Amino acid sequence: MTTSPTSGQLWEQPTFDNSGARPYVTGPVLLPVVTQLEVPPPGLEEQRLTTIRALIWPLALVVGIVTGSWATFLLLPLVVGIICRNRLRELRRQRYASAQLLR
Repeated sequence: MTTSPTSGQLWEQPTFDNSGARPYVTGPVLLPVVTQLEVPPPGLEEQRLTTIRALIWPLALVVGIVTGSWATFLLLPLVVGIICRNRLRELRRQRYASAQLLR
């Protein structure tokens, strides 16, 4: 800040010229270590549950059309899908946890 005789204080833009100054960082610089997490592939149970979850709705729709009974075949895939989803979450959580421990 500089003082002007007519209006008091006047603000000036500081210069950002770094030609004569020392560098900000000196000496060795440590870079962050990038590690890859080796997650084991899905097991047999996880593959089966994924397949069941993918096929339950198409199968329920076909059976519902063939038999004409929609109430049972709309409720059943909801329940099976929820059970499969919860078990898949648990299996994935276990796989990721085991990968974290192996680091």
